[in-house]
Amino acid sequence: MERITLKGTDLKVSPVCLGTWQFNDGGQDITWSPQAAEDSKAIVDKSIELGINFFDTAEAYKNSEKVLGKALEGRRQDVVVASKFGFREGPHTPPYSAQQIDEAITRSLTNLQTDYLDILQIHFPSFVKDTNETIAELERQKSLGRIRYYGLSNYGPKNMKEFMEAGGKPVVNQIGYNLLWRSSEHAMIPDCRKYGINLLAYSPLQQGLLTGKFSQLSDVPEGRRRGKLFSKDSTPLARHGQDGCEQEVDEALKKLSEICKSANIAMSTAALSWILQQEGIEVVIVGASSPQQIVENCKIVKLQNDVLRQMTEATEAVKQKVGLSLDQWAPVDRCE
Repeated sequence: MERITLKGTDLKVSPVCLGTWQFNDGGQDITWSPQAAEDSKAIVDKSIELGINFFDTAEAYKNSEKVLGKALEGRRQDVVVASKFGFREGPHTPPYSAQQIDEAITRSLTNLQTDYLDILQIHFPSFVKDTNETIAELERQKSLGRIRYYGLSNYGPKNMKEFMEAGGKPVVNQIGYNLLWRSSEHAMIPDCRKYGINLLAYSPLQQGLLTGKFSQLSDVPEGRRRGKLFSKDSTPLARHGQDGCEQEVDEALKKLSEICKSANIAMSTAALSWILQQEGIEVVIVGASSPQQIVENCKIVKLQNDVLRQMTEATEAVKQKVGLSLDQWAPVDRCE
């Protein structure tokens, strides 16, 4: 797999990054089923075999840092590892002080069996107690060599503007971005390009919606229907209180299915490839429940311009209905 150099860094990474939220060591959560540590290691092994050298985790992902650290034993120097702080007490975790950021980094380093993080991200802007204090602490951690770079995650335009004006120097912003969730095209992607910040796109298949495996939206598991694409009434797990855009999503998926069928390409391959052909998107973060799934998620192709255009047009109604959702996210109702 090719390597790209993240802007503002010396990090050479694969454009496909393995997200490790599912590395739960058997601990099921609202999104992922139990995954044994040995199965997670097999996914890491296959990823490295395929040329993936970029791994993303977080203290919020149950057991993920520990499982990833064990799986990378003896190979840490060959890969790029990004983690995040936030969620130590769940979605309603209070903002972090400088001391708590330091403590979070210590926990992550211990869990990952390493003495440095390539990138540390703020998981959500709500976890920042004081922007100036946070930036000063992140710069201090860089000077200590405990983190090489720092970045943002789930930051919208207003949040990011405040961070930049306070003197922050983030190298990445990790956001939910896919054919069904294009809110970032309004301002976030242009702003990141302006600031020279690398965009990492998570949830590229919208939790399976863009794989074509669900014949109807009601087949989507409740834990995956809690986001803003679905009505607040779709599941009691939803906390966003909005009407969603299920009709637009259903129509878009039918159109995408026909486009992919005509182009003789799997919907998941087309969806991932579409993201990496959007200007300003450097990396797509994929999950995997098995080694074979990571093989499928590495099948990136060069889409013809007419196919790109048709796919974009097929989801335009969803984009317009979702609107300017960035900067309105809360930890409990992100699109992930």
